Amino acid sequence: MELKSQFNEFLREIRPTDRQKEDWKTGSNTLRSRLQADETLSPIVIATFLQGSVRRSTAIRPTGDKRPDVDVVVVTDIDYHKTTPQQAMDKFVPFLNKFYPGKWRPQGRSFGIELSYVDLDLVITALPTDPASRQAMERLYRSTSVLTNDTLEDDMSWRLNSRWQPTAFGNQPQLLDDEPTGNWRPNPLFLPDRDVGNWGRTHPLAQIQWTAQNNRICNGHYVNIVRSTKWWRQNAENMPKYPKGYPLEHMIGHVLLDGTSSMAAGIVQVFETMRDKWQFNAAWDMVPELADHGVPEHNVLKRLSSEDFKAFHAAITNAAGQARAALDEEDAQESGRLWQKLFGTKFPIPGPNGGDRKTGFFVPPTKAAEPVRTDRFASRTDRFA
Repeated sequence: MELKSQFNEFLREIRPTDRQKEDWKTGSNTLRSRLQADETLSPIVIATFLQGSVRRSTAIRPTGDKRPDVDVVVVTDIDYHKTTPQQAMDKFVPFLNKFYPGKWRPQGRSFGIELSYVDLDLVITALPTDPASRQAMERLYRSTSVLTNDTLEDDMSWRLNSRWQPTAFGNQPQLLDDEPTGNWRPNPLFLPDRDVGNWGRTHPLAQIQWTAQNNRICNGHYVNIVRSTKWWRQNAENMPKYPKGYPLEHMIGHVLLDGTSSMAAGIVQVFETMRDKWQFNAAWDMVPELADHGVPEHNVLKRLSSEDFKAFHAAITNAAGQARAALDEEDAQESGRLWQKLFGTKFPIPGPNGGDRKTGFFVPPTKAAEPVRTDRFASRTDRFA
């Protein structure tokens, strides 16, 4: 059974709590305000914005002693042709020592800031240097659509559009489209990578825009299928360390069909398609190549080892069988027990008269699911590639 009400309750239990949301908003807003007000850094800071699973509404509730994790991207006018990655990162060290003494650490392409209530990743980027691209992107990065604190779930009307404004309570959402891709997609940011000593291209706005668009086409189920899969991965046995985080999210987006009708059907389709689509790769110790949405020459799974991928494929194969059995089961309580076996005790079992109302019958698939793509998503294919 699809058990829609049970899935809704399950999702409420695995989303970040209201307190955790307030914590990441407090931590990130404080960091952003300090950057904009800093006498040394403010002249080079064009804008700051939220990125990562929190912004894309794909974060799950931290468990145990884990804290919310939010990424803050700083867009600067640093000339990456004349400035080394180390020099760019060094510009922020006095600021970090002033406001976060003993709480920050350098990372390959960012700074990690550990607070008692939230973990922050401070990501330094630079605008393209040619004047026309820089001027167009400055306008977009300073718009409400980029600066907003709202997640994709907070306001489903969100579009990557410089004219977008949040939907006021009780008002109808704006009927806007995203900015034409030709206005922004060819102009990624540049990211300093100290480990390799070079600046690389990155396009976090493309990840956010793609996620929002895909979520709408999948009837709001995409971000929740990502959450559910992350929760399954976190609690499954014999799971390799990778893939997780954004690479796992990207894999789900690569196989999820447009028009997904329910959580249960979407999860079964995702698991079965991963199993069938990548069976050959797993058998021959080959990791799939999946292009980043904003920087297509970057393979999102580049750092995934063949051993980890093979172990992940074995786990997803087992999960696909469990999910199919749970969906096909006609007894509501037994279906709930099967879903609970997959997702853990956060998934509730229906009461004696619970479960879905029967509106028809389920036709089992006659062949393995194949992802459908249109020209609209021709670009589908570490958090900052």
